[in-house]
Amino acid sequence: MNTPLNRRPLKILHTEAAKGFGGQEIYIYRHMLAMRERGHDVSLLCQPGSRLGDIARDAGFTVHSLKMGGLLRLVRGVWSVSRLVRRQRYDVVNTTSRRDALIAAAGARLAHAPLVVRSRHLMSPVNSLLTYTGLPHRVLTVSSFVKQMLVTRGVADAHVGIVPPIAVPMQWTEDDGSDAWQCLQNTRAEVRRELGFTDDQVVVGCVAVLREPKGHIDLLRAIAPLCRQHPQLQLVVVGDGQPMMDRLKSLRAELGIESQVHLLGYRMGACRLMTGFDIFALATHKEAAGTVFLEAAYVGVPIVATRVGGVPEMVVEGSNALLAPLGDSAALTTALQALVEDPARRQKMGRAGWDWMRNAHRFTPTGHTEATEHYYHQWLKELGHGKR
Repeated sequence: MNTPLNRRPLKILHTEAAKGFGGQEIYIYRHMLAMRERGHDVSLLCQPGSRLGDIARDAGFTVHSLKMGGLLRLVRGVWSVSRLVRRQRYDVVNTTSRRDALIAAAGARLAHAPLVVRSRHLMSPVNSLLTYTGLPHRVLTVSSFVKQMLVTRGVADAHVGIVPPIAVPMQWTEDDGSDAWQCLQNTRAEVRRELGFTDDQVVVGCVAVLREPKGHIDLLRAIAPLCRQHPQLQLVVVGDGQPMMDRLKSLRAELGIESQVHLLGYRMGACRLMTGFDIFALATHKEAAGTVFLEAAYVGVPIVATRVGGVPEMVVEGSNALLAPLGDSAALTTALQALVEDPARRQKMGRAGWDWMRNAHRFTPTGHTEATEHYYHQWLKELGHGKR
């Protein structure tokens, strides 16, 4: 029996120029794991010293290193990628950032790779179309919002596919839904004890790298009046980054809420930490999608956020999330207050998110890989490579 076209294993090379490990790199890593589990041969091309490269290598992936940056390295890199693609005979070369897209997409096209894809995980303006229309055959992105941005900029609608991020749930001891909910409550109690919070305290948590666009300053200003009204209210910020950390320390002192704002820095196992929150809050200024919202829903925590970018696609507004307009501090305070002062509503919305995520197939590893396979195979067929 022949394997159906849309399930034939593919040989895929992913590329990424960034050396850090933020949301984009987490997306790539989870994607690679899911695609490998699905039976595909997945490799990575990145810069020496890349955290993504180290993590992928430790996970058993083949990782190719290439220095990127500067005209000379660009020219050399195009030639190196061309030779690599010819030697390995990849079906798909999937680039991510502008720098690696210039090098890898050009090299892959020079080597006549069957399909060259550019991924877009950001909602910032597209300055040049070269790495979206000139070099790649097609484009993948994470939300309808970002797709519309690309289409408006000039990328053909039919050439853009949407594959949302993967939400990886915690591994509960029990498999049955009701038992898992109780296991979550037990974990919540453990985490709150570890963090030093009592049952009567209301914990608002934020998990995000400390950068200006994540809106930490807005969140502190919005929650400050509530902290003064409710001494039991606590804000936990998980994430690191300068100079934002110093700004937050100064601001909490200026607002008089220093004892109620806990800046934990970077923490491993942030998803587990979120089980100890009563509310998840992120006043982000721009967000292409936002995996962290899915993770908060997965652990039964209601969400307060800004209505920007792809955020509305990552929550069910009014059910498990309250969204405020960007820049409206009063609306953000009101949304926080609605949950801070109503434990029954917090419980109801948290459970709604928990139930929703267990039925949202598109955010699962299986749903993610099915969507990716659909686009890869469809585009290969359109480009005349359907029988590879």
